[in-house]
Amino acid sequence: MIRNDPKTRRPVLRVLALALAMVLLLSGCVDIRRLILSRLRGGDGDMVPFDQMAYQRPDMAALEELFTSATAFAREATAKDGSALTKRLNECWDAYDEFYTMVTLASIHSDIDQSDEKWEEECDFCLASEVKIEEWLDRLLMASAASDAPVSERLLAGYDQRDDFRYSDRALELMDRENSLLRDYYKVMQLDDIQLDGKTVSYTDYISDPGISDGAYRAAKLAYYRACNQAAAPIYIELVKVRRALAAELGFDSYEDYQFAVFARDYTPAQIRAYLDDVEGTMADYYRTFMAADPYSLVSYDAITPKKLVNLLGDATADMGKTVTGAFSFMKQYDLYDVDTSIYKAPGSYTTYLDSYDAPFCYVDAYGDVEDFLDFAHEFGHFADAYCNYNATSNLDLAETYSQAMANLALLKCRDLLDEDDFRNLLLLHLLSSLSIFAEQTAYADFESRVFALPDDALTVENLNALALECSLRFGADAGAEEEDCLYYWTQVSHLFDYPFYVISYCVSADAAIQIAEKEMDEPGAGVAVYEDLLDWQEDVFLSELERVGLESPFAPGRADRNLALVESIMESSLGGYLNAA
Repeated sequence: MIRNDPKTRRPVLRVLALALAMVLLLSGCVDIRRLILSRLRGGDGDMVPFDQMAYQRPDMAALEELFTSATAFAREATAKDGSALTKRLNECWDAYDEFYTMVTLASIHSDIDQSDEKWEEECDFCLASEVKIEEWLDRLLMASAASDAPVSERLLAGYDQRDDFRYSDRALELMDRENSLLRDYYKVMQLDDIQLDGKTVSYTDYISDPGISDGAYRAAKLAYYRACNQAAAPIYIELVKVRRALAAELGFDSYEDYQFAVFARDYTPAQIRAYLDDVEGTMADYYRTFMAADPYSLVSYDAITPKKLVNLLGDATADMGKTVTGAFSFMKQYDLYDVDTSIYKAPGSYTTYLDSYDAPFCYVDAYGDVEDFLDFAHEFGHFADAYCNYNATSNLDLAETYSQAMANLALLKCRDLLDEDDFRNLLLLHLLSSLSIFAEQTAYADFESRVFALPDDALTVENLNALALECSLRFGADAGAEEEDCLYYWTQVSHLFDYPFYVISYCVSADAAIQIAEKEMDEPGAGVAVYEDLLDWQEDVFLSELERVGLESPFAPGRADRNLALVESIMESSLGGYLNAA
């Protein structure tokens, strides 16, 4: 199981590609790449460092007036009103960008310091307002597309005169309920009080005691997982019911089908079920056997400062081509990252986007040790994509390929930057993390698919906990974990709540990222060339893009076998003596 706490958090995949997911979920903005690319990134005169970006709570009354006024104008506009409608559309797009910039700023600041109630309040306000601005934008774009006034297609973001869809009142009600439940979940995940020996104690303070015994730590961790599970599992059950109702309201046979359509996947749930069977048959036993040898006991978590972390990533990416080096230079120049350690930071790592500045931002909940390099490299892959594509990559699997491939490539570059033992230590950490994807994320993917297929009367906390354990056992995610962790931990996996059916993308993109690394190992520079080619996507379609750059589909026969063979080869060639000596 993934463990995400200060002491036993290995392995952990900490990725929340929030900006990407936001683009995917916007009802009308299916492909805004050309719209965004047509607008020049603000030059140095417009761009400011992150700490100089001012936050102001969005004025929803003023925004409603702006959008409704523009919509009314579009409905009455004639052929001579093209310039006037274009001006109004540009004003609304700017206001829309500004709204989400404020949303993102509030979110980042809140995650950097969760003890600041001001930012929690701002996040709640913004989250509650998103449904409104999306509805206003939908109405405006539909009215503009149907208008007699000529406007540029780039301003319509894919809408045309055939678009007559609008959310029903019932759909909007369900969306609002979904957002409310998510706010409840986020508050649960700030839980800190636990019951131990009949007393209420702070979980964070209790486990931070340097003299804590292993038994006491274990008891506190389990108490924390149980408390979160007890509070969050009923929220998840309600989310499942609300989301199934929403999918039905929108005309889909299942919520799983709906989410696959939202994510614009060019593969089906049926293909994923076959893929999961293949991974189970190939990887699960190997992972369980390997973890039984307790490889994490061989890992050294040497301290690394934020400055050294940034410099190491800069050195590792220095010869990856102009696109990547340009992205890194931009990130560093404007302080578009946070890799500091703090007990007040929100758990997880992600890359988000500040629309009004055309600037990505990397957030890493750093531990202050060498594993942070892998998380930072992963997030920088998202940053490079968002920077060079102006946050227009709407294909989740491509986006996750960029991040995982960047982690692979950056690690390979470290061979010449670190001494042999430090490199092998980092390599072992990365291989363990990569293997965990095929054990843990597959378990979560199987879990949520099966949960959404359950009848309402079977949606109980007990049933869901039992199913989480069953899925963990199936894929080997129980390796190195206590059974009770497998029962309760699933509510810590935020993507199950905020981005359902996301996690399988970690698995299929990991396959593509492994192929890129393999090319780089066979011929230095070859993997980097494929990476840069893939960054300049042509169709924003996962399987087609893999084929275009010469990579195989993750669903090709034998892919799981070849991935395992490569891992075994690396273990033997690069880590055999290291592991045996230890």
